[in-house]
Amino acid sequence: MFGGNMRKLFLTFIFALFLVSFLLGKVDTTRASMDRENIRYTSVKVKYGDSLDTISKEYNNTGMSHEEYIDSIMEMNRMDSNKVHPGCFILVSYKVER
Repeated sequence: MFGGNMRKLFLTFIFALFLVSFLLGKVDTTRASMDRENIRYTSVKVKYGDSLDTISKEYNNTGMSHEEYIDSIMEMNRMDSNKVHPGCFILVSYKVER
C-alpha cells in the first residue's frame, strides 16, 4: 500500500499525533488537579431572604456556572429541593485565591 519512505512518514505522523494528544491531556489533568487543590468548603448559616441563588452569587468563585454551582450545593447537602430555610446550615465550596 505505502512505499518504504511513505510508510515511515505515516508512522512518524501517527506517533507525533499520539504524543501531542497525550501531552495535551496531561496538561489539562494537571490544571484540573491544581484547581481542585484550591477548593475549600465552609458551612453557611442561611439568613432570612437567602436562596440558593443569592448564596451562589456570594460564594461561587470556582469557575462553575451559576446552575452547576447550585446543583453542586444541592448534591453536597443531599437536598431534594432548592428551597433553604433561615437558621439552617449548608455546605458550600469556594476557591482560595493565591
